[in-house]
Amino acid sequence: MSEEVKMVYFKEKLNDARRRERSGWIMFVVGVFVAAIGFAFIPFIGQTSGILIGIGGVLLAIVGIIESFYFRLQHFKLMEQLEKMAIKTTCPKCGKEIPKGNFMFCPFCGASLERKPET
Repeated sequence: MSEEVKMVYFKEKLNDARRRERSGWIMFVVGVFVAAIGFAFIPFIGQTSGILIGIGGVLLAIVGIIESFYFRLQHFKLMEQLEKMAIKTTCPKCGKEIPKGNFMFCPFCGASLERKPET
């Protein structure tokens, strides 16, 4: 695989990890809500039903928080791998490696680093 394809692959995996992290947080919030409803409505729906709904909500919240933290960790690991793979930028004039940053000119020779559109 070329470096560009690998970068696109890692970016897709990053987006997937971030999306699944958010879904974990949503599951957590829904679980807390279900647990609160279940325990709060015990007098109205019965003790057994209320407790079962409450426990189900608690379990859903636990699974959601675990999923959220797991995919956050995956996101950090993927970011580290992506940073290691980052394409090094070199000056087109002097050939020296440009340090990280948003440079418009080479800090070594002063050559312009802006990309000119191809015609």
